[in-house]
Amino acid sequence: MPLGIYLDNSTVSRPSNATVSKMLPFFTDYWGTPSAPHHKGQELFPAIEESYRAIYALLGAKDADDFVLTSSGSEAVNQAIFSGYYDVTLPSGKNHFLTTLIDQAASIMAIHRLEKMGTVSKLLPVSPQGYLEAKTLADFVTPRTAMLSLSAANGLTGVIQPMNEISDICKERGIRLHIDASHILGKLYFELDDLGADLISFNGAQLHAPKNTGGLYIKNGTKVGPLIAGGVEQAGRRAGDLDVPSLIGLATAAKEAMECRDLVCTEVARLRNKFEQEIVSALPDAVIFFRTSERLPHCTAIAFPGIANEALLYALNRKHVYASIGGGTFQQIALLLEASGVDHALAHSALSFSLSRETNEAEIENAIEIIVDTVKKMKKTSMPIIIRND
Repeated sequence: MPLGIYLDNSTVSRPSNATVSKMLPFFTDYWGTPSAPHHKGQELFPAIEESYRAIYALLGAKDADDFVLTSSGSEAVNQAIFSGYYDVTLPSGKNHFLTTLIDQAASIMAIHRLEKMGTVSKLLPVSPQGYLEAKTLADFVTPRTAMLSLSAANGLTGVIQPMNEISDICKERGIRLHIDASHILGKLYFELDDLGADLISFNGAQLHAPKNTGGLYIKNGTKVGPLIAGGVEQAGRRAGDLDVPSLIGLATAAKEAMECRDLVCTEVARLRNKFEQEIVSALPDAVIFFRTSERLPHCTAIAFPGIANEALLYALNRKHVYASIGGGTFQQIALLLEASGVDHALAHSALSFSLSRETNEAEIENAIEIIVDTVKKMKKTSMPIIIRND
């Protein structure tokens, strides 16, 4: 079966060979638990310490900061948001939680769950450029605002949030700031202080780490209780035996992400730009969204007017070109675009494509050829859309 051309790396990226290789001995040879007071537990300590150092280096964290290994990015998001309730709302009475209309499902659903416990949530509108404007945030903040939860960048549109301006407002108003960094780690250069976050979550699946890995960075001095209670593991922040193989895999992926960051910011960005330019050259009515916004180097959202995105996604899948319309931890891309003011019909003709450091020029050229051919054939056979006014 053909391997295909994989352009859905914002959903999940292939675990790297080094990551899988490094993990294997911790299933077969070093299978103990580090909480055990004997050699089978203690022999894990050097690898665990080295792994934490690699993850801290990727984040730019200080030794005094904390980190919790989680089973997914969604778990890390939920721990961050529920800590806002238990560690901010209950002691202070502040019960107002904010995120955006375009944020990931985990943030929106977790904040809505808190409403059953007496909180008030608000999904903030975004600009036509696809990001939360600082002035919009300032307008919605109240003295009772406890937390803002925000993705640093959107994995489907690629748009990056103006984090400096947003974090300044949160600091001035005493608002806990949670940032999900899943789509910027290994893709952008940033300083931790520039993000200004109290909590940073991320999903390992976008780092070429194994699925079901993730983490939560906790800034020194930020109070965060466990989401999963039952023991003192991970300094009491998450009960259950430390998943050492996953920690090893995540750390290996973190090292590789740092080593390959220049490649992603230059070569992968070049391939993304080539992909966009040649698609528009061959299909002049194709629309590339947010080209004037600050974007991730590996993502693009493109509309193919007159063609339903689900139908195009299916047709490309049959030809082994794999793109995305969202779903899973994402909202549908059409909803994200409509939230940014894009026309309904145009939004529902859009696909998201996301490259990785493994994407090569031949794949991009083949993908362009297949996409252009598929779109042209679908336009010839598609039925016109008739709008009735009765």
